[in-house]
Amino acid sequence: MKKLVFNIFLFICLLPLVVEGSINKGTIAPDFNFTDIENRTFSLYNFKEKVILIEFFSTKCFACDYVIPDINRLNEKFKRESVRVIGILFSDEIESTDKLKEFMQSRQITYPIYVANVKYKKTFGLYGFPNFLILNEKKEVVQMFRGITKDTFGLLNREIENLLTGNR
Repeated sequence: MKKLVFNIFLFICLLPLVVEGSINKGTIAPDFNFTDIENRTFSLYNFKEKVILIEFFSTKCFACDYVIPDINRLNEKFKRESVRVIGILFSDEIESTDKLKEFMQSRQITYPIYVANVKYKKTFGLYGFPNFLILNEKKEVVQMFRGITKDTFGLLNREIENLLTGNR
């Protein structure tokens, strides 16, 4: 009986964390706005590429720094394809476009980085970093990954190639 009561209590307490801001495979990603290093505003739904890879990351995340070369390689590999690779930082970490430029230069980031309002962390259910979303041209979440692996490049590369060749 104690176990049942505990499980019900746990379910009731954790349900809001799971439901609120849940983005799952097969759902349409919500549109949101973000700003680039030139202070121009963009919307996710303005991008028309066949595949969009979004890396949500943090300036304070060691694992995020670790995968920057992988994301640079993916951006380079697919830049002539209908693939958009972007990084998203949040407004609670970057105060200005000058700080964003410094951050990109210090990490040698070659793909575009945008700053989004911190409220989108909740919208996308982001409670740790990095997070990767792979969207198709309809903005449907085809794949999502939280954290990194020994071969983040290979994992993301296979998913993007499968979408480009229609094997999905």
